[in-house]
Amino acid sequence: MTESSNNPRSINKGAGRLVAIRSASFPTADEAVRQARLNMPVSPDKVDILLVNPPSPDGGIWIRSQHRVGRRTRENMIWPQVSLVQMAALLHPTYKVKVIDAIAERMGWKQFEAQLDRYQPDYYLTQVTAPTLQNDMYGAFLARARSAKTIAFGTHVTPIPMETMLAFPALDFILYGEPDLTIRDLLDTLENRTEDRPPEIQKMFERETSYRTTMKVASEGVESVLGLVWRKGDEIIQNLPRPFVELDDLPIPMHHLLPLNTPVD
Repeated sequence: MTESSNNPRSINKGAGRLVAIRSASFPTADEAVRQARLNMPVSPDKVDILLVNPPSPDGGIWIRSQHRVGRRTRENMIWPQVSLVQMAALLHPTYKVKVIDAIAERMGWKQFEAQLDRYQPDYYLTQVTAPTLQNDMYGAFLARARSAKTIAFGTHVTPIPMETMLAFPALDFILYGEPDLTIRDLLDTLENRTEDRPPEIQKMFERETSYRTTMKVASEGVESVLGLVWRKGDEIIQNLPRPFVELDDLPIPMHHLLPLNTPVD
């Protein structure tokens, strides 16, 4: 035996049998968290849908409606969220609704999260604008994390629906164009409650019959909901637009759901 063979540094270890390295095994709590979420107690204030004017980007008074949409107020004026209470009127009493106007109530995100936990909505409908979009989508993220289906409408998503859906995966649906009848159509379709429509609501849908026939709109399923953008797996689908509604057919907005007596600083 030579002196070199006794030197560990002279042994070609690469010629020997490689020792198998076991695969990494990390603990997972996914199932425990999933079960904890499923077993959470139901809040007595739980609603079917939460209609939201979300908190502002900086705590100031921002306007997401009317012709001054998407900017901070210069008049220190809070604009009533007529669009939200109009849609609430189209959904009530079939669905349990709640309106949150975080701008009027000067509500920050921490308080807003507490409201989400209190009302535990199955659906979350938010108004958005281009200048506040990233801020507004944070609300959709918070709601989606709590298992709500998220829906957006407003002046930003009507002209840019597809790109908005691509940029914000926490968003499940977009109502483009006039959202009023579309939100009722969407919930009725998802909840299989098209037969529960009051006569005055059904009348609004019947006005669309000739349009649906001419355009060969699907008769059922999410594909049949006009004015909707939605996800089908990894694909984003934009349905046909919804015709304008007859204003005289709309129910009286549920103004009492708004915080109309909130003082302005």
